[in-house]
Amino acid sequence: MPAYPRPTVALQYAFEHVEDFFLRSYPVRDLPLHVRPAIIAAVAIWVLLLGVLGFAPLPDLPLNDKALHFFGMGFAAFLIYFVFEVPEGPHRRVWYIRRAPLLLTLVLAFLFGGIVSEFLQAMLPWKHFQVGDIVANLLGATVFLYIAHLLHTRARRRSEIADLYQPLPSHSYRDAQGRTHAFAPAPGGDVAAVELVEAEGHDTRDARNDVWDDEIDDLEPRGNSVFKLDDDIV
Repeated sequence: MPAYPRPTVALQYAFEHVEDFFLRSYPVRDLPLHVRPAIIAAVAIWVLLLGVLGFAPLPDLPLNDKALHFFGMGFAAFLIYFVFEVPEGPHRRVWYIRRAPLLLTLVLAFLFGGIVSEFLQAMLPWKHFQVGDIVANLLGATVFLYIAHLLHTRARRRSEIADLYQPLPSHSYRDAQGRTHAFAPAPGGDVAAVELVEAEGHDTRDARNDVWDDEIDDLEPRGNSVFKLDDDIV
């Protein structure tokens, strides 16, 4: 009988493709940041929908007003957090570049979306100012920002682990003494059997040269350090 794909596998496959589409980032010239065009488009559509619901003279919806503020502004903060991507590099040492997604979310979602927009709505004759709306906006933005931060941290750790455990090359490797060796088929003709032979023209440099430079200050951070999970996560 033909084997049909399991629904969970198909859903996971579709989710991965959608995630790759939305999280695909592109560099910006003269800026140490990458932007995600799909996320920017999603933010624009969502903000337009929130603007229509918040400023247009629409009839009352059969939904809780505070719940709309909570989830509406919360999802906006979630999307805004992923607009920027900070790639690896020396510019991550600058705090406002490293925390660009958080700063953008605080300004757009919390300040303008959660507070300023409510004062603008109060100027309209068909709207009434309510402090509870601001509280709901800020609570929703805080909760969804925390969720976005957790997802970003988890994805960053998985990416770092994947970069660390890359498969070794199948043709050669370097031992602890700095000598290069190659794998070759055994004389018996068995393809699966391999023997370890020393590659010709191997490098006989001191292995310490491949580990660190004694001239470098011990306090200087390594540029190729993989696990930077202290204050580099945000």
